[in-house]
Order: sequence, then structure tokens, then C-alpha cells
Amino acid sequence: MARKKLEESEYEAYFDSLSKGMKEQVAEIEVMAVGIMDKEQTGWIPCYGISYDPPEKTISIMCEYIDHNIKKPREVWVKESDSGIAAIEITGAEGYIHLLKFKEPVAI
Repeated sequence: MARKKLEESEYEAYFDSLSKGMKEQVAEIEVMAVGIMDKEQTGWIPCYGISYDPPEKTISIMCEYIDHNIKKPREVWVKESDSGIAAIEITGAEGYIHLLKFKEPVAI
């Protein structure tokens, strides 16, 4: 599985393209506080899309029951397999790592 770093200039178009491939996708969101070993996660829930708002510098993950927002992301890494996108790892401004894992890879 390859890891690819996205530049901020790529976020909006990349996430728009990814969202188009997310039909009936099931995902899990984990938030890890590095250094204090805290971890929260959603469990597997329907996920409808991910977007980036450049003026607000916010990544939004839209899932059933929740919208998960990450303000001023420092880094975005994508884990790709031959079948598609398996996971997205986002480091937020506060240093927490937000991991969006797909149950099945998303083809884009």
C-alpha cells in the first residue's frame, strides 16, 4: 500500500473526486491525541463525502449522524492500494491525527 502526501492546493479537487466515488461507503473515523495516547473512534458508519473549504481552511467529513470538521490541517496523507483509496490521515492544527478508514477502498 502506497502513501501519498497531498499539498493544500490539491485538497479541494482531490476530495471532490473522492466524494464522487463514495457511493454507499462505510468508514470509521479515529482521532488520536499524540503524546497522551487518547483515542476516540466512531465505529463503522455510512460516509457520504469529504470536502475542503479553502477560505475557512477546513476539511469536512460528512457521515451519518455526524459531520467531522478539521480546521487548518497541517498535513494530509492518503493510503492507496490497487483497488483505490483505503484511508486518509489528517494532522490537524492542534496536532491530533484524524484517520478516516474505508471498509472497502474507494475507487477514484
